[in-house]
This record gives sequence, C-alpha cells and structure tokens, in this order.
Amino acid sequence: MKKYASVFLFILLWASSFAQEGTRTNEALGKKVSGKVCLIPFEPKLYMSEIDQKINQQTKWEWETIRENFRNQLDAQLKLKLQTTITVVSFYADSAKMSKDLEYTYKSTNLSYDLLDKPSDARTKAKSQSGISNGQISVQQNNDKKFMNTKLTNSEVLSYLNKKYLSEYFIFVNELDIKNDMNSYDISTDTYQREVIVHYSILDKAGKTVNAGIATSRFSSKENNPKKIVAQCFSPIATYIATQFTSIVDPKSSPTKN
Repeated sequence: MKKYASVFLFILLWASSFAQEGTRTNEALGKKVSGKVCLIPFEPKLYMSEIDQKINQQTKWEWETIRENFRNQLDAQLKLKLQTTITVVSFYADSAKMSKDLEYTYKSTNLSYDLLDKPSDARTKAKSQSGISNGQISVQQNNDKKFMNTKLTNSEVLSYLNKKYLSEYFIFVNELDIKNDMNSYDISTDTYQREVIVHYSILDKAGKTVNAGIATSRFSSKENNPKKIVAQCFSPIATYIATQFTSIVDPKSSPTKN
C-alpha cells in the first residue's frame, strides 16, 4: 500500500510541476499573463530620418537598407523586452500569410496627429483628422505638441487578428523619426545631439486605446554605426514602451504611467 501511495505522490508532484511550467508566472509581474500581444511595425513611408546620408558614408548602405534595418531592429527590441511578460506575435516575419495580414491591418487603420497629453481613442473619429490620407502625409499645424496616433477605419481587423493569433493587445509602431538637434551643438567638441522618436499606440482587442504617445532617446552626432545606434537608443525606447504595456497588464507592477 505504501508503494502505491509513493507512486501516486510522485505522479501528483510531477503533474504539479508540469502545470506550473505550462502557465509560467513572470517574476517581474508576480502574476500569470495570458493571451498574446501583436507587434505592428510602422509602414515604410512613416520613416523620417535626417542622418541617412551620414550612415551611408560609413556603411555604404542604400536608403532602403537603412530604413529596413531600423524597422526590423525596433521590432526585434520590442519583442525582446516584451517576451518576458507575454507571448509576442511579430508581424515582421518572413511569412507570406503574415505579410498579407500586415497589409490588411495597414488598410484597416489610419493615422492622425493627436495632442501628446490627450490622445484620442482609436475608435473615435476625429472631427478634423490629419495624418495619412490617400497615401500622403498631412499635418495640422499648431503650437501644441502632437504625435502620430492609430485610428481604426475597419473595426473588424482586431477581431480578426484576435481570433487568428489569440492576441489580447496590439502595439502599433506608428512612426520612427531620427532628427538632428542643432540647438545642442557644442563648439568645443564639434558635436551635437540627435534624437530618436518613436510614436506608438497600444490597443486592446476591443479597439480601445489604452496607452499612446512617444518614446525618445538621444545620441551623439559622431555615432553613425547602425548597430551602436540601436543599442544606445532602440533598446531603452523598447524598454519604456514595454514598461507602459506592463502597467496596463498589471498597474501595480510599474510606477511609470502616462
């Protein structure tokens, strides 16, 4: 009888350890995180850079190569920072089916400039919308600081992606800007600062905007190595966006909120 009891206890412990592995708890959150998050990379036309000529001089890369490198690496950094919290679905993948879904997503969304401190909901149509219209970028000029925000033009797209990929959240990278800050010029070192700006929106599966804004980082004008720029700027930017996402999944886990 003791022999059977020992076997039963062994099986019970084995099953318990398997269940814990199957529903892994993230230590940083201290809670189980279910579902998935989809990463939507920015459309290639939403890449604005003032440093590509300098990068070309060092790497001999063409403009399209520079753009795709930064587009790919930003997606990779976001996936790296998020995957410790939740399963990540990246649409920057070598898959014909995923490429079609990404194109469907682009056709089902639009972009508009929103006030940085008051982003409007993706389901709410702005009275005077600006952003991408008929393939062209339109900007509403005023003195308030704004950012590119995602707007849904087809409310079914997130439902489709949710059913297909089991995604509970969607992180849209709306635009990538790399600018020269000539006001920071230092005559003693003959250098100035550059700024990387990532516009993003985080939506839930119902299409509600749960977080949106910009993430920024700076680096020296002497740096023109794409790998070092990614390490210096894209990594902390991805960490910031991942922290914003974590605060949505578990508000008690992060002090950083918008």
